Amino acid sequence: MELSDLQLFCDVVETGSFSRAAERNFVSQSAVSQRIRALERTYGHVLIERGRGKGVLVPTQAGQILHEGAKPILNQAAELDALLRGISEEVSGTVRVATVYSVGLHALPRRLKPFLAFHPRVNVHLEYSQTSKVYRDVASGTVDVGIVACATPRAGIEVTQFGEDAMVVICAPENPLADRTSIGLSALEGQPFIAFADDIPTRHLIDDHLRAANAQVRIVLSFDNIETIKNLVEIGSGIAIVPEDSVRREAREGALCVIPLAPGDAFRRPIGLLVKKSQARRAAVTAFVEAMRV
Repeated sequence: MELSDLQLFCDVVETGSFSRAAERNFVSQSAVSQRIRALERTYGHVLIERGRGKGVLVPTQAGQILHEGAKPILNQAAELDALLRGISEEVSGTVRVATVYSVGLHALPRRLKPFLAFHPRVNVHLEYSQTSKVYRDVASGTVDVGIVACATPRAGIEVTQFGEDAMVVICAPENPLADRTSIGLSALEGQPFIAFADDIPTRHLIDDHLRAANAQVRIVLSFDNIETIKNLVEIGSGIAIVPEDSVRREAREGALCVIPLAPGDAFRRPIGLLVKKSQARRAAVTAFVEAMRV
């Protein structure tokens, strides 16, 4: 049994998806599936329920037992790795990063690729998570770095700036707003609106700006996943305000119309790097933070 196989298994359980676990570990989906089946042969138990039409993969009873037992082992192994590598200034080893989807899928890759090219001995273990969990995992040391939108100071956590996203209005190509070259927030009054979920910091930022403009949109649906929001806007269920980086592909393909906010109403979403406050930090983590910050 390899620790990397246990990590893959835990990632499948925590994401509920072979494809997302593959993204976290920079391997193919088929490789994840094969290694999970190898674990199942080793233990003589089915560990993941498949083909039940649930949409999300869930562990069997044996899988739950393995997951609960594997997490402490993986955390201890990571701590030992950090301790030993901290003795040296060599930039190598694993950097565990947790981020939200809208940042991890769109803003992070253009910085991550040159970092990995410059530091080939560093492995970045990337996971997508909810904002509240990112804070918890950074504070507990489960991950080395968190990246979230609208970061706020928390006890034991240091926040530095990763960057900013320009916020734009999106609509389906057939929407009457689609021919506008820019738009004020007051023009969104009464529009059917696909919003971020209540507990998402980006939702609070958007609400504050709509309130300041005395614009009352008609929220028809809300989600914590930006991809779902874009899909619903694309089929005409409403309009939305999202980070511009997150819709560049859809704009190029003509699937969505992207409308900049008028100068008086334009605003940006700040993105922050979160690290646990400590005097000592592994060289790889320090290099990663320095490469990511503005």
